[in-house]
Amino acid sequence: MKIRTMYDVGIAIRSGRENAGLSQQELADQASVSRSWLAKVETGKASFDFRKVLMVTQALGMTVEMSYGE
Repeated sequence: MKIRTMYDVGIAIRSGRENAGLSQQELADQASVSRSWLAKVETGKASFDFRKVLMVTQALGMTVEMSYGE
């Protein structure tokens, strides 16, 4: 999935969470973030600390890759 906006990040996280069969609270607990923060990120309504995004993607077993020229 190409990530171009904060909303795209939210879609990727929500999809990963749903595929893992986790509630927002369960993922928030595993990633050590608040459920309210996670809910805002999933809907693209929050600016966010990228460190927290990495904590969430790590809890889901997801990787974040960056490339040039795409």
